[in-house]
Amino acid sequence: MYLNYERKGNTVVVYIDSPFNIDNSELIKKDVCSLIDQFRDCFFILNMERVEYIDSTGIVLLIVFSKKLESYKRNLKVTNLGFAVKKVFQLFNLSEFIGAYDNEDEAVKSMDVSL
Repeated sequence: MYLNYERKGNTVVVYIDSPFNIDNSELIKKDVCSLIDQFRDCFFILNMERVEYIDSTGIVLLIVFSKKLESYKRNLKVTNLGFAVKKVFQLFNLSEFIGAYDNEDEAVKSMDVSL
């Protein structure tokens, strides 16, 4: 497993600890989708502090997670983006679809939920 998670009230924070790319995308997809199904009443934050790289497969996964959460009337936020990942977000205008925040507290406040 490439991630850990922590439930904080009605929010699940998922900590991704590996590159978000084709090499480990299936495992990340399986694990995150399983968490979404398990905690379908929660909002989700992906803390990407330890993600140094994201490729097109990782971008697709973020969209998959976002759409899956939308089906439960929830949404996805990402936090703690490193320089390279933040550049990818800017290049593809991903923040129009997925909120990107400097830290977990900002992401939680944007959802009007408390930790």
